[in-house]
Amino acid sequence: MRFLQVTARRDSHTTTCKLHCRVMGNCSINQRTGKLSYYAGLPAYGALTLSPSCSCYVLPEPIMHALLALSGEAGEAFELGHVRWSEHIDQHAHTVPVAMSVNEVVGKRTAMFGKTRLGKSNVVKLLMQGVLNATRQSAHVGQLVFDVNGEYANDNPQDGNFSIASAYPERVQVYYLSTQPRGNGEFLRYNFYDIPECALTIFSELLTPSVLEIPEVRNFLMIRFPALSALKSVRANDSAVAFRKLCLFWTLLQDAGFEPGETVCTEVASRGLINVGFTQALRMAAWQAIKSKVPPPMPTSFIEMTEEVRVLSAFALKYENDPNLRVGRTELFDEEDRVIQELLCQTNGVGSYFLRECLQFHSAHASDFLHDTLRAIDTGKTVIIDLGAANERIVRYFSRIISTAVFQQQEQKFITNTLAGRFVQIYFEEAHMIFPVEAAGKNTTDIYARFAKEGAKFGIGIVYSTQSPTSVSYSLLTQTENFFIGHLSSDIDVDALASVQSLFAAVKDDIQQFRLPGFMRVLSYSRRFVLPIQAKRFDPRERR
Repeated sequence: MRFLQVTARRDSHTTTCKLHCRVMGNCSINQRTGKLSYYAGLPAYGALTLSPSCSCYVLPEPIMHALLALSGEAGEAFELGHVRWSEHIDQHAHTVPVAMSVNEVVGKRTAMFGKTRLGKSNVVKLLMQGVLNATRQSAHVGQLVFDVNGEYANDNPQDGNFSIASAYPERVQVYYLSTQPRGNGEFLRYNFYDIPECALTIFSELLTPSVLEIPEVRNFLMIRFPALSALKSVRANDSAVAFRKLCLFWTLLQDAGFEPGETVCTEVASRGLINVGFTQALRMAAWQAIKSKVPPPMPTSFIEMTEEVRVLSAFALKYENDPNLRVGRTELFDEEDRVIQELLCQTNGVGSYFLRECLQFHSAHASDFLHDTLRAIDTGKTVIIDLGAANERIVRYFSRIISTAVFQQQEQKFITNTLAGRFVQIYFEEAHMIFPVEAAGKNTTDIYARFAKEGAKFGIGIVYSTQSPTSVSYSLLTQTENFFIGHLSSDIDVDALASVQSLFAAVKDDIQQFRLPGFMRVLSYSRRFVLPIQAKRFDPRERR
């Protein structure tokens, strides 16, 4: 049975009425099970007679193979699936395979559009797997995956309890934001004690907007702390001032619940507080006024240091005119020091607890994940950043800082002529969060705008996926070379595609009509026509 759409149109100048007929779909009954199934389109184009003298036929397989063949310069290829003309089950009998060249993907921009649960992530896995297999010897392509839903870092039943990470354990490094690391995975963490020079910049990104509006927090985030390495490269007096400021910062972190690492504990143990301006007279006055006892020996451990800093901070705020708080005519503690002391002593009702929002991003044993990520990518590995359960603000933050680091590394290689044919492929899910349509043209220096316009020059390719093409920057769409289009229901979406690639204008109805999982219209860099493809299922056993 076929379902027809019939519309009437009457010419305004005559009485002639024309009837237009279009096949909407068909249904059939499975003789074995007795179940009724509905399919959009036709079982085969050849079954439709357009007129007594004109019919539409499927091309013979030899010709199809010739048309779909990649050129000899295309590089190593991997199979995407097979040609499929319609939703009808009979199409499984015509399985002309479709391959894609790795050279079509690396260094190019690739888009995945379609409603959810229709196979976008499966195709992304096929692309990742194709690159991994094709570069197993050369290792000239590194991949970076921002895994918003944990689909690529974690095993799942639909892939035989495998994932990209577990299928290629020796070539994939995973960083987990919230879930427990598995295999060779690591937590995505900072050790804020070891990076005082940039810790406050990170805090300003990770803290919620309501906390950032608190005046005391704003004052704190304006402070600039020296790097640990700078303590040994300045004059003795300046080094003492810098170390005293760091001790205040470290005490605030410890008060908020941040566990100190080995580096800072060693630094405190080796340096102590002997030469930071805390005279014995000051210590005597402070401990007697605050603790009502004589001071203990000069601190030589991290815990002793934090206790000393708390006592002297409380004393400095309560007895600010005490002469022991001056060195000549200079105040021992400056305005920045007092900002931290007020947070430590909660003089304004605001303590160190606001920092606990960032506690989930701290580890005393954290490695430099930015440095390690760049090194892994540079050696042809795939790095997956598992951002599962993270909110949009956190996803944006980690995506931006890691993307910026990758871009800068590739740009530096380009400037120094050391690219040497090496590529980086970056995968973005929920692309509307990364390439929002409202950002188009507002900031041409934005890292993602530079990906779209300059990425290919620096050997950077991107694969981005989302449900709607109208939710991402139009300038990015115009720069995209490869399109994988699943079912879209909106006229606005399909018109947007047709406006950037005219070839989609001819298949707008099919894009809106067909909605089988994995059934996509594909326009790739090396082909000049849109292919209807049934993507195969990702199979981790196909690793080579």
